[in-house]
Amino acid sequence: MNNPTLIPSVIALLVLSLLALLLVKKGKIGRLSALLLVIIPLVVGNGVWLGWIHPQQKQHQQQQQLQRQQQRQADKIADAQQQLAATPPYSTIRQQQPALYKQINEQLVAAVRAGTDPDKAIGQLRPMVAELLNQRVGRADDDSIINYMRLSVSQMENLRQQNGELCFKFLFPQIRGGVNSEELLPQTLLQQDRQQMDALLRASQGAEKPIDIAQARRSLQSIVRKLYAKWGSDLQLLNSPTDSRVEPEKMCDMTIDLYSAVLALPTKQSANVLRMMLSTNAG
Repeated sequence: MNNPTLIPSVIALLVLSLLALLLVKKGKIGRLSALLLVIIPLVVGNGVWLGWIHPQQKQHQQQQQLQRQQQRQADKIADAQQQLAATPPYSTIRQQQPALYKQINEQLVAAVRAGTDPDKAIGQLRPMVAELLNQRVGRADDDSIINYMRLSVSQMENLRQQNGELCFKFLFPQIRGGVNSEELLPQTLLQQDRQQMDALLRASQGAEKPIDIAQARRSLQSIVRKLYAKWGSDLQLLNSPTDSRVEPEKMCDMTIDLYSAVLALPTKQSANVLRMMLSTNAG
């Protein structure tokens, strides 16, 4: 029953056969004519069906199926865009930096169109936000910087427990491609991450905050001396993450120790050191 011409052909055969039989019985035509009366219309009809009608129907069905698929994809993309627009920090980026939001939106659309799940696609956008935060951190207030870095340390610790390589990729995405936080971190940390990124963006719209470079270096040198007693010369590898001697687990552990020590400083002192370490404009 998979042959699309079978049912119509059987019906036509029965009708023509009955008509031919009736005409033969009445003496209107002979047997040869009756046979031709059955065969010729069937051949012509099947030719018309297979050569034109059926291909037209099949093409129409394929077009409808394609239109339905395109509509489903368009709806999926629209839903993903709505989700992005309503999700911090992207909702804030949309207000503050429309040009960057346009790039983020285009990357989201491309990922969803390629078949990526919308939630996963949004998770893959985080490096673009992280790059923006690096540009804006020098303008943020003390509490925003400290809260953001405390959360970052919590994320490092969580990934380190899972796998040292994951933690390394999180710290140095430019070297090994980064990670998709949405797939790896618990929802509590993901929600805090979005909130803290959003808070930092909202608190960094003014001018660059002054950095006491001399004080920041003294504070950092004091921390490094204490960490050197634990890690020795390996600590120098934090400045050379591409070095062939780098061990991902150790790099992650040293980074966690470093930022934890900075965050343990008094608020003003801690924020001053973090600005020097993180700001792209620090001298």
